[in-house]
Parts: sequence; C-alpha cells; structure tokens
Amino acid sequence: MKNIGKFFALPASDRMLLFQSLTAIVAMRAGVWTLPFGRARRLADAMSHPMRANSSRVRPSSEKIAWAVATASRAVPSGGNCLVRALATGIVLKRYRYPSELKIGVMKPVDGHFGAHAWLESGGIVVIGDFELDRYMPLGGPDSVGR
Repeated sequence: MKNIGKFFALPASDRMLLFQSLTAIVAMRAGVWTLPFGRARRLADAMSHPMRANSSRVRPSSEKIAWAVATASRAVPSGGNCLVRALATGIVLKRYRYPSELKIGVMKPVDGHFGAHAWLESGGIVVIGDFELDRYMPLGGPDSVGR
C-alpha cells in the first residue's frame, strides 16, 4: 500500500515513464525466458518504435529512464536479471529517440563457474548494468549485438 501511495505522489510524467518501463520489463522477462535470444531481440525492436514528437511532453533524461526501469524491475519476479533490464532500458530509450547499444560480456570461469553480464550503453556511456564491468570481456564487435 505504501508503494502505491508513493506512485500516485509522483508527477504524471514519472508515472507514465514507470508504466512504460514496467511494460518493457514484463515483455522482456517473458521473452528472455520463453524465446530464443534472437526472437526476444526482435520483440524488443518491435516495441521500440519512437514516440511522436510532442512539444508539450518533456523528454526524460537517459538517467531518469534507467531509474524508471530499475524501479519497475523490482515489481516483476526475475525482473532484475541484467539482460532483461538492459533490453527493457533499450526499448524505453529508443522510444524517446536515444541511441543504445546492448553489450554482453563474459568472464573467465572462477571455481568452475562461468560468468556473464549484460549492460546497455547510450552514446558510449553505461546507462544500466554498470557492475564490475572490468571483469567482463565484451563479446563480438559493435555490430554483433548493438542496435
């Protein structure tokens, strides 16, 4: 109940951004867990159509979009998965006409456990997933997973 009150106390623009982010998180959570990666990416691309320009609507910053996705991801089981969050952030960024590039990296096995991580960059700056990136070697070149 407390979170619902916090939600309605937000400005309408933030509530709309959270709703868009929640929609993207739910779609990517379902897509990543039920579809091959290529089809999940096509689903993300299909959801990424830029919104029409509207002079009365303020374009949120990429940091505000990352906040909305991170906040919305807490309401979805396994929504905090790095790949789910990176894909969802890419959807919302692209809707607001920001460029984005999905990065997937791997690290050498430690104690026999393979490690992988996904993050999203916009304009060469990490927007979401900035967690120990120096430990991960990005896969492929810029065209391998970029948008």
